Amino acid sequence: MEFTFPVNKVSNMEEDTNCSVEPVGDAGAESGTPSPAEVELSDAAARTATPRMTITTSTTYSTTTSTPSTTLDPQGELQNGATNPEAPPSHGPSHVFSPEWSSLSKEEVVDKVKGTIYGQAIGDAIGLATECMSKAEARGLYGEQGPGGYQRTYVDFHRSRWDEGDWTEDTDQMLVILQSVVDTGGKVERHHFAKRLNDWMIFGFPELGDVGGMGIGTMVHKALANVQFLSSPHEAAREVWERSGRYLATNEALMRTSVLGVVNFNNLDKVTSNTNEICAVTHADPRCAASCVAMTTTLALMLQGKYDPMKEEGNKALVAEALEYACKHLSLDEQRRELRDHVMSSSLEDLKLDEESSISYTFKALGAGFYGLRKATDFRKTIMELIMEGGDADSNGAVCGALMGCKLGFKALPQDLLQFKNRQWLDERVDSFLRLIGLI
Repeated sequence: MEFTFPVNKVSNMEEDTNCSVEPVGDAGAESGTPSPAEVELSDAAARTATPRMTITTSTTYSTTTSTPSTTLDPQGELQNGATNPEAPPSHGPSHVFSPEWSSLSKEEVVDKVKGTIYGQAIGDAIGLATECMSKAEARGLYGEQGPGGYQRTYVDFHRSRWDEGDWTEDTDQMLVILQSVVDTGGKVERHHFAKRLNDWMIFGFPELGDVGGMGIGTMVHKALANVQFLSSPHEAAREVWERSGRYLATNEALMRTSVLGVVNFNNLDKVTSNTNEICAVTHADPRCAASCVAMTTTLALMLQGKYDPMKEEGNKALVAEALEYACKHLSLDEQRRELRDHVMSSSLEDLKLDEESSISYTFKALGAGFYGLRKATDFRKTIMELIMEGGDADSNGAVCGALMGCKLGFKALPQDLLQFKNRQWLDERVDSFLRLIGLI
């Protein structure tokens, strides 16, 4: 078999692809009946080798922002249930860890935070092996067990753009959020992140030899191309969504959001507002907001030590509380049921991750992540089972890897899969983040 990934037509930001179309549904409709499908590109297939565009860029970052704000722009349903607490804890800056934040020891919290970040990178990097494949195609290439590691068994144009042991845009964009938080001294601010994301799109990480951000999906492309993006990123993303017929609910906001479950993890309302602040920079659909909030509140609750995710009762209570926060962002009962069905899926087969019409649907990636959270005791075994389902395997792997990594901890991650091509560079970024939030 052979996959074709045509080079993106940068002039109009559209791409011919054989991978899939987007999921259907009018998130703004008054009833739960889906609107007629408007065929769109899949985030998983909308890939570009050197995605340079004529968009204003800034490469100088300040540790202060012009108008930092925790008040979200009016986003309709996207805002339901979100709050923006202003009172910092008395011990110091609101982003700096204090022992009363968690019933876990500081060492245990660090292990879970690192597990989140490095677990995401592993799931992303190993998921590239089967991205955009069907389950049958993945098994035809790798057998029942899947790839043993990062060594390439199958190489096509798409996969050839990343070196062995390198993560993709999923983790790149998570690190853009992380670095934005570091640059602003612990703030989560939409305009600073938008500038960082824009510059990453044009330059990538130049110190790693990048010539541009690779693998950028359709929704992020369209948001970045909007003339309002740098000045009013929430409005730009909402305009893109409105023009789609309130139809697109892709997974790119979810795949990058994990680090926002770490910042201010003691305060779930703050975690929720931070999550919305960054999600809405590129994704205005309330299903995207609900997905991101489900993930970040789950991570925050694990860091608080409120529930023991290794015990069945604790795991159920953890998922139930996260779903409460997530469902506040959905006004339609049908969407709430759909969210719960994906999160509580009994098997990976039920998620139909390689379904061509919806491989990049945000609820699919969320379901994949929560499957790992609910079922996994062995990181390697579960991540391999997941990516061998095909579909948007790197994004599914990133979400699942972050949630499993937090559950199991950094020490439980496979050592051979931690041997990334740019491990030292990643370690330095993670350490700077941990210092900022008072964990080292």
